[in-house]
Amino acid sequence: MTDLNVEAAVSHLASLRARSMAPDASAADSLALGHALLQSGRDKHRQREALHALVRAYQIDASCDPRLLHTIAQTAFILRDWALVDSATSLLLSQNPEDANALIWRAAAIQQRDDFDAAERLLREAVRVVPGNPVALHKLALCIKEQARFTEAEALLRQALALAPDNAHAEFDLSELEIRSGRFAEGWAHYESRVIFADDLNNAQHALASISAHWQGESLAGKTLVVYGEQGNGDCLWAVRFLPLLAERARREGGRVIFGHDGPLRHLFERMLPADLPLETSLETRPDFHCGLMSLPLRLGIVDAASWGSPYLNADPARVRAWSERVTAHAMAKRNGDGTTERGRRKVGLVWNGNPEHIRDMRRSVPTEQLEPLLTVPGVSYFALSPGRAETVAQWRAKGLDVIDLTHHFKSGFDDVAALLANLDLVVTIDSGPAHLAGALGVPTCLMIDHVSAWFWGDESPVTPWYDSIELIRQPRVGDWAPVVAKVRRRIEAVGRN
Repeated sequence: MTDLNVEAAVSHLASLRARSMAPDASAADSLALGHALLQSGRDKHRQREALHALVRAYQIDASCDPRLLHTIAQTAFILRDWALVDSATSLLLSQNPEDANALIWRAAAIQQRDDFDAAERLLREAVRVVPGNPVALHKLALCIKEQARFTEAEALLRQALALAPDNAHAEFDLSELEIRSGRFAEGWAHYESRVIFADDLNNAQHALASISAHWQGESLAGKTLVVYGEQGNGDCLWAVRFLPLLAERARREGGRVIFGHDGPLRHLFERMLPADLPLETSLETRPDFHCGLMSLPLRLGIVDAASWGSPYLNADPARVRAWSERVTAHAMAKRNGDGTTERGRRKVGLVWNGNPEHIRDMRRSVPTEQLEPLLTVPGVSYFALSPGRAETVAQWRAKGLDVIDLTHHFKSGFDDVAALLANLDLVVTIDSGPAHLAGALGVPTCLMIDHVSAWFWGDESPVTPWYDSIELIRQPRVGDWAPVVAKVRRRIEAVGRN
């Protein structure tokens, strides 16, 4: 879009906003603003503004557009405004009980309340209403997967793919089931479908795709390959272990590999890279090939997770010493009722929730009130590992619980987190970046995972071949954290006896 077009679009939106906010604004004014905002792109802020405008239009005149309620429900679904999805789809289904879209959207809202029986009934009704519809089958498969009925979910995904072979999202979901069960050869191949998600392409992918070929595992003789970091911090922490093996192959073939990465993990990664595999923070080298970090298991033929569990990252020694002083000072500061200082306290790191924007955060996070039984173990100082939780920590401390927040000292990204972890006796965490970091460092870790967790952690085992130092403690049922917390408490108590 040219500068003139951008300026005209901005001016048009400003005019629509002014009209819709006027005292005599009509439903048509708010409707026009809502549609214009939806058409202007996928920016979340604009989508939320659009949703508000559409709801205003409906409140003024529900009959102003026969598709208005559908648009509201769909936009609310995209934005995960589940309360609005619930109310909009209730109205839609009262008008037409066989509205397949409304059935699917409503099932998603109900699923957020962990009412999988009701959600499954709605989705099965959608499949009945539109038989052979790959979208309905896909959504039903995901609902069944969340109930840990993996074989049934896989069969439905394969049905959806038979009907729509180009459905990259369904192929990606199938890959996660295959990897989860250890079928790595098939799973890694299907996992490549993520590259097709055009909306998820990051800037590095766009830039590299314009100047180089996507590496399919060809010989690197005389060639340069840039491997770029992709997806979340946890994914990068998990996959970076494969770079030394790639460097070895390039060395053998007479090629060159560069790791393209810039972010909070940068210095941590630099220390583990071979000397002939440099890290570049910008596109300084024009490569022959590019490849996402998460594609390395496929391209390197990793079909067995055994032998991959040893630590492969190291904290910076100088930072470890600096954090040792901080941790010791705070762990020693706990005083008994008689005014004496309690010595020899165990030090436990703690992560109980993650980024709320993460699609699974509601299920992977432990509600603070359910976590409190852990915090009463005698002789333990707990250290919050995630920034931005000061308010919760203050509430715990007001109850006399020994939880310490030193995250304001995190000045060098994950380098500081790693140094703090190196000074702890144990880490207790949900499925998030610090879990992968602790495993990569070899720090003893209790990983509290929801009933259907990420594919990294497999299905039922209490251990993972990817990290020798991690113990997996799984929910027996969706949302049931009490047995998990009880088991972790026993594990913390045992630390003092060892």
